[in-house]
Amino acid sequence: MKVSAIMINTFREAVRNKILYSVVLFAVVLVGISAFFGAVSIGSQEKVIKDFGLFSLSFFGVIITILSGVSLLNKELKQKTIYNILSKPVDRWQFILGKHLGLTLTVSLLVGLMGVGLIGFVAFFEGRIDLLLFQGIFFVILEVTLMAAVAIFFSSLVVTTTLTGIFTLGTYVAGRSIAYLRYFIEAGDGYNPALAKLIGILDWVLPDLSLFNVHDVLVDGGSVTGNHAAYAICYCVSYSLVALTLAAIIFERRELN
Repeated sequence: MKVSAIMINTFREAVRNKILYSVVLFAVVLVGISAFFGAVSIGSQEKVIKDFGLFSLSFFGVIITILSGVSLLNKELKQKTIYNILSKPVDRWQFILGKHLGLTLTVSLLVGLMGVGLIGFVAFFEGRIDLLLFQGIFFVILEVTLMAAVAIFFSSLVVTTTLTGIFTLGTYVAGRSIAYLRYFIEAGDGYNPALAKLIGILDWVLPDLSLFNVHDVLVDGGSVTGNHAAYAICYCVSYSLVALTLAAIIFERRELN
């Protein structure tokens, strides 16, 4: 009950943020532009729209997560509202969990709205609703759920909002790139054991966001396998729990001034 109350309050605060809606509007406009260029390009315009649209959902979903998540704890500390919350029978881990659930709910809703716009654009050109796009939207929601946990972890660890944003964005970029780095290290001619070991360590620490990048499969008309979906869900939940547990431990020991 305490966690749900914090979740709802976080959701209400987030949906009042006009900046988030500006980002959503910008994303929809970009998808519309991609639809225009897809219509005048040579080849399959539907593939252009789907590919760019799913990329936009992922990118702007993470941007919204970062914009909302990096200031969740610092905002409460700055406005002194956290003292009122923690003066009640609320544990700090419940506060962290409630914040994460509220942030995830907010971003999932906004990703869903952007996804509806993408489905509408594709339906306009194809004359039908592409049900495979729902899979793409689902995997984006998994990705932003994980990144929300990462944002809250850095928010509990770092004092300034700017550094929290930089670290969270850096984690996203690295998590998107780690699979490619691993491939180039293993397939390259000049194998470097030290570099390979470093990549191996980063592979364990950083989130493997390539699991949620199913754009190529969906754009080509394929469907995500049940095994991949199950693994991606388990990975998202496991990584998020670890990040939130660490955030709760750090926040529990943090002096609130």
